[in-house]
Amino acid sequence: MNMTAIDPNTIKELEEKIEKRIEEKILKKMEKMMQSIQISILKENFLTRDEFIKAMEKIDERFNAMQKQMDDRFNAMQKQMDDRFNAMQKQMDDRFNAMQRQIDKRFERVNERFDQLIIGNTNIAEGIAYSIIKREFKIRGYDLKPKMRHHFTDPENYVFPDTTDVEIDIFQVNPNFLAEATYKLLDIEKIRTFIRKIQFIEKMYKEPFKRFFICLHIDESIENTVNLLFKEYNIELIMPEYED
Repeated sequence: MNMTAIDPNTIKELEEKIEKRIEEKILKKMEKMMQSIQISILKENFLTRDEFIKAMEKIDERFNAMQKQMDDRFNAMQKQMDDRFNAMQKQMDDRFNAMQRQIDKRFERVNERFDQLIIGNTNIAEGIAYSIIKREFKIRGYDLKPKMRHHFTDPENYVFPDTTDVEIDIFQVNPNFLAEATYKLLDIEKIRTFIRKIQFIEKMYKEPFKRFFICLHIDESIENTVNLLFKEYNIELIMPEYED
């Protein structure tokens, strides 16, 4: 039997085709394997839509919690600052009020000294004031010569807490009357002091005294209170007429 010889080139082509088919199969298997691996990795490392939404919600919750914590800290810090500012403001107000009271007292002392000059601190002023006072009492039926700037000793400090000396501007016995005189009445405390003087004198003499308060001007801010005290303690107000 004669066998036809196979062309070596043909054999080579067949081998190449077979190798190529084997390579293609191998590549397809590898691709499938890689796809499977990639899907597994994706499932393992990446989130589904629902899982992503849940993750975002958790992030929002953490952010809101952090924001609330920051707000709470800020509000606490703001409250501390407000408390410190209010405390500082109160301290400043207290100091200012204390300073204002000191200034008021100094002005009050100046007014008192000025009053003393107006009524009885010098011979000329005392003469003028005495004439006015005598005239006002004469109008009211008292043609007398009252004593001015009469002093008493108050050992129990009933009138003043820091001195035992009590000065009565105008004093008269039989008939009994006493008076306080000032140029301008600016402070209600002067009336309260005069009331203590009245109580002190009446206790000393064990007799009632007629009460007079003489001044040329009463500050409007205390006028109503002054009138109530005058009515309560039966004090007659004398305001002599004068020319500015």
